[in-house]
Amino acid sequence: MTNTPEMPSQTGEDEAAWRARVAGYARSVRAFAPADLDDSDGGDGDQAALAAGALVVASTMLIDEAIEDIATLMQRGGTVASNGEMFMALGELPPRFADGYDGRFARKFLVATVTVTGRLSAPQWEPPTCTAETLALHLVVRRAGDLLVDHGCLDEQQARSLYAGFEEAAFEDGDFERLYMEGLEETADTHHAGEADAIPQTWFEPKTEQPAHVFHHRG
Repeated sequence: MTNTPEMPSQTGEDEAAWRARVAGYARSVRAFAPADLDDSDGGDGDQAALAAGALVVASTMLIDEAIEDIATLMQRGGTVASNGEMFMALGELPPRFADGYDGRFARKFLVATVTVTGRLSAPQWEPPTCTAETLALHLVVRRAGDLLVDHGCLDEQQARSLYAGFEEAAFEDGDFERLYMEGLEETADTHHAGEADAIPQTWFEPKTEQPAHVFHHRG
């Protein structure tokens, strides 16, 4: 993403100015048609612009939070599970795998987040190539909806409905949602059996033939 947005809480602007500013970021989202981000009948495009702009703001927020989470792990060591409730981006990943979210995982998740959100500005959409990218995009969508609700643009139901078309176009499937459910057996062969990955280290392995950026990183 270009033109990094300011965080809404730091601008001191009124709601009308915030909406205008966020809608202005919509031009950065070239990978999706306005119809994917507007569930209104005969809408004039204002809703689509706000929805797209909120994705840009949410992407920046998630990247910043992932960087802060990395700094926390560098200072304290250990994992998200061993450090309690002090994480933002990593704290919203499936909680029952938190003992696998260490510094190395966090750095790779940051790269996955930058990679998948950067594709929003590409002329043509490339779906997430791994589970980590899928989870990152999921968090971005959730944050974008929360932003629109918090700023009085929509209620929660409207926000969910608004991004339904985007999610249908952006995600190839909803397998990642199973990671948030209890009871998924944590075995090494779940990925190869076609089930949602039960081991965080496998979330960076490519599921498509598209080029990989972080999957074999050992740092």
